[in-house]
Amino acid sequence: TRQLIQGAVWAVDAVHVLALADGLSAWRIAVSVAANHVYAANLARFPLVSLSSATFLGSCVLAVGNHFVWFFYFISNLRIPFEQVCSFMFFGVWLVPLALFVSLTPMDAALPSSHDAEGRTKTRQNMFKTIVSCLRRADEQLPQSLHND
Repeated sequence: TRQLIQGAVWAVDAVHVLALADGLSAWRIAVSVAANHVYAANLARFPLVSLSSATFLGSCVLAVGNHFVWFFYFISNLRIPFEQVCSFMFFGVWLVPLALFVSLTPMDAALPSSHDAEGRTKTRQNMFKTIVSCLRRADEQLPQSLHND
């Protein structure tokens, strides 16, 4: 998976070079290329990640920021067909962060000897499953009166 994501980083960089040749905004392409290489920095300890590391937090901020940079560009340039906008957003903006975030494993769930507060052994799971399970636990802790509204 690490090699696939690294290959995707270089392929997306090639898409950005083609987009630059096609006349898209140079500074936005520079932001996207920089974001892709921050995502790639997470591959150093792949698939483990510390959720509080500067690299991971920067990746999260850049993923959202990169999306909005391009979203506002395409909103102001309605001459570009919708199909091309969708293709660029998927391959040029979302592909690498989605692949990375879905396949990462938070460090606190990766240790075979780690236990939760009740003493149960934690199983290793990807980041998406970890986030969903945290949201479910939070939902279970809400008072029942909030669930009925």
